[in-house]
Amino acid sequence: MKKFILATVAVSAMFMSGAAMAGNSAAVYQDGYYNSGAYTQNGYGNRGTLRTSGNANYSSAKQKGRWNYLYQQQIGNRNQALTDQYGDSNYAVTGQQGRNNAAATYQQGSSNTSGIAQIGTNHSAVTDQYGSQNTAATIQVGNGQSARTVQTGYGNTAVVIQGGD
Repeated sequence: MKKFILATVAVSAMFMSGAAMAGNSAAVYQDGYYNSGAYTQNGYGNRGTLRTSGNANYSSAKQKGRWNYLYQQQIGNRNQALTDQYGDSNYAVTGQQGRNNAAATYQQGSSNTSGIAQIGTNHSAVTDQYGSQNTAATIQVGNGQSARTVQTGYGNTAVVIQGGD
């Protein structure tokens, strides 16, 4: 009976994944080394959380639609976080603490907001936004940091704050 229920849930999830759903929520929590977590959400009003703790972890999230929210947190060294959002009025935040971490956010649409905060040394942050009325903020605390923001469109705002030690 358990296998039947599990199979039914899996089949239902496959059919529903292609439809635009509203207000979905997904979370991935991982501890350890060399973990990889990813998910995709379509629709509007979705909320996503990816949290990893440890070294050399990779997380990737993709949201397509409007009014979506994504939060990624990584604590450790040599971690990578990728965020892709397509649509309008989306919000993405990535926080990393440790050494040699990398974060990248890509947003296509209007009125999107991206925030990347990194604490430690030798981090890399990349934000690419294509559209209008978008906002990007990158804050890096520590030494050896690298930040790049590219915005294509009009009415966009970008801020990069870096502080050593």
